[in-house]
Amino acid sequence: MTPILLVASPPVQSLAETIRLAVTPVFLLAGISGLLGVITTRLSRIVDRARVIKTREAAASLLQERELAGELATHRRRMALASGAFTCAATSFLLVATVVMVLFLSTLAAIDLTPLVASLFVLAMGSLMAAVTLLLREVRLGNQALRRF
Repeated sequence: MTPILLVASPPVQSLAETIRLAVTPVFLLAGISGLLGVITTRLSRIVDRARVIKTREAAASLLQERELAGELATHRRRMALASGAFTCAATSFLLVATVVMVLFLSTLAAIDLTPLVASLFVLAMGSLMAAVTLLLREVRLGNQALRRF
């Protein structure tokens, strides 16, 4: 019995290389998912705190009302920053997922879509940087508010 030699044909090798290249962005997707979880938790805490302030506002004196109004304004700003961070992180996630999809399509269709992949990846990284920057600003604002109130 003669041994059978299995040699990968170029299309299979190309697909294997594409899969190898697509695995790296999948790890990035997992990291962005974690970031989305952190931002979601912060958003829910901001909303919870704003609800508490709103209920305390009804029974507050005039001086307390002003303090609570200031705290509520801070929470509105934090909410806007955290919402922006969530939007940017979700956009980054979608762009990275699109990179993976385009990599596979370019291999299957044998089309060089390198410029598109590079552009999508740069946009994804820019969006991720914006998300982290907004989250950093929100955390800083939260820390400042903690010192003030």
